[in-house]
Amino acid sequence: MSNLSSATPLGPLSVGNVVSAGVRIYRSHLKQYLTLSLTAYLWILVPVYGWAKTAAIGGLISRLAYTELINQPESLKDARQFTDSRKWRFLVASILLSLIFIGLYMGMAIAVGILFAFSAIVPPLGILLGIAGSIVALFVLIRVYSRLFIFEVPIAIEEMMDATTSLSRSWELTKGSVGRVQWVVVIAFLITLLVQVPVRIINTALSAALPSGSSSMSAGGFIAALLIVAIAILSAALVMPFWQVIKAVIYYDLRARREGLGLQLRDR
Repeated sequence: MSNLSSATPLGPLSVGNVVSAGVRIYRSHLKQYLTLSLTAYLWILVPVYGWAKTAAIGGLISRLAYTELINQPESLKDARQFTDSRKWRFLVASILLSLIFIGLYMGMAIAVGILFAFSAIVPPLGILLGIAGSIVALFVLIRVYSRLFIFEVPIAIEEMMDATTSLSRSWELTKGSVGRVQWVVVIAFLITLLVQVPVRIINTALSAALPSGSSSMSAGGFIAALLIVAIAILSAALVMPFWQVIKAVIYYDLRARREGLGLQLRDR
């Protein structure tokens, strides 16, 4: 793969190169991205406004990564100014995405429940229909998730973009590339296990130090509880920027494939 600091933007990437580019960008900006991510998790504690700020920081990380890919690196101040001005768009887009999946999940659950209900009338057929329906529902959910995976990146990059059009933009860019997006997500998920598995083991060990069946907690148990929370937040803060960088690389790759290599930071 070409070096990310080359004079010209990278061309369309393979699945492996999408992930490796994401890892490289994340690793070279680890301190900056981790600081932003920790800040985002602090903002979560503030209802509504803080949630919008958290969503905007996620978009900020994706924007910074994208500028690296197109060799138009942007200062943190300028990138933050652009994404922070759109924090409500990020929040509304996130809410719309949640509503889409809640509606899909409820509809699928009802449909699968009806299919399983046939088991009371025709047991073998009802069970088979229920299993088949569950598989189809899972496939639909995964496919829709893949089509909307980069929903917030257009808001962070493109000028004329609001909450609803960003979802449409993600749907448009991922058309015909669902399989590639899914493979990238699977490989990226396996990489995150390098952080999540050790954290789960450590938290399990610390949980054993917590008292059970008692209204009071020893000093050791209190420290263990604090460590569990701190480790959980730190691990989440480590993983979140990685996913935002991966989204930026996928967005870059899809635009390179569908719209050519004349990728500008802002369409003015």
